[in-house]
Amino acid sequence: MSTLPQPSPPAALAADLAPDAATDTPPAQVSLLDIFRCFLRVGATAYGGPAMMPLMRDHILKRGWLNDEGFKVGLAVCQGIPGGTLMQMAAYVGLVLRGLPGALAGFVGFGVPACLLITALSALYHAMQGMALTTSAMAGLSCVVIGIIALAVYDFWLKYARGPRRVVMTMLACALFLSGVSPAWIILGAALIGPVVFRYETAPPVSLPETRVEVRGMLVLTALGLAWLGTAYALSPLLLKLSLSMAKADLMAFGGYGVFPALYHEAVDLNQWMSAATFMDGMALAQVTPGPFMLGACFVGYHIAGLLGALTAGIWIFTPSFFILMLTVPSANRLLGWQPFRRALAGVLSTLGGLILAVGIQLGRTMDWSWLKVVFCVVATIALWKRVDPIWVVICGVSLGLWLL
Repeated sequence: MSTLPQPSPPAALAADLAPDAATDTPPAQVSLLDIFRCFLRVGATAYGGPAMMPLMRDHILKRGWLNDEGFKVGLAVCQGIPGGTLMQMAAYVGLVLRGLPGALAGFVGFGVPACLLITALSALYHAMQGMALTTSAMAGLSCVVIGIIALAVYDFWLKYARGPRRVVMTMLACALFLSGVSPAWIILGAALIGPVVFRYETAPPVSLPETRVEVRGMLVLTALGLAWLGTAYALSPLLLKLSLSMAKADLMAFGGYGVFPALYHEAVDLNQWMSAATFMDGMALAQVTPGPFMLGACFVGYHIAGLLGALTAGIWIFTPSFFILMLTVPSANRLLGWQPFRRALAGVLSTLGGLILAVGIQLGRTMDWSWLKVVFCVVATIALWKRVDPIWVVICGVSLGLWLL
């Protein structure tokens, strides 16, 4: 299931760690196939977002790949940079074990099941769009999405909007987004003023295992990325635009759910590739799949360019954050110990609840409300808040939609 609100913020996690926390030395020989198979298995069953974090942790710890403190430190780092936290953790573990090839094995293994499933569901949706049963089912799922957004706002508010300054930044971000300001400018502004607004706050450093930037491998990946962009432009300028659009959304995807307002802005407001109602259907389908919520980007890609569009969106919604992880981890000890960076990050995280709230308001305006839909939304929100497995909430939403809507 694509992600529900993410767990504790980086600062809170880091605060629980002693500065000298370290990982055990990983096994000398871990094959790339073992890394791929491990995260393929986790990715195929990753329903419930953060609820899957303990399962991922168990798989990693029982193999002796990291110890408990090492897992916590890695999680803190992955939450401090853009991208889906679970995806980033898969790459982080692979990086610690086998360098860049291991990171790619973990990253691809975790993402493949959800990517294939959301693409198949997107094809089915477009083939059946307009049918009465499809409309009723999506109406039920849309109520679940509103419930998930409500819970995400609540969760982000509790984690990142503590104190009057953070509350002001949260509400200001919501107001700016609703007034038409791009989320990229909102996040950039928050990063710039964060060191000033939070100048009296300090956070303890963290300690990561030693890794190095694999310059040759990164150059090869960069060349492949540029070749992809060139080929995409040759095939269709739309594919190039889609690649760059998804890459931009990825850079704003803090905590996984941070991608929601970015995707909405790119697909609905800026490029007008789809209506808000269709976007909502796509995000509802993303709840049916395992893996990261960010793979809802595949629905956007399929909608505008078929299978090639889904593949393009699925790759580029993770590419920038993967590069950031590979470049950040070797210097993360110094970066996360640099207080201006931590304060800038605090500013960015303070905006996320407001941005998600703004998207929820905009999507709510597109719904044809009835008292039954209001009840569905409230019940879905309560069920998710009570930690009912999201797959059951989705199934109930679809079933009730087919029966009553």
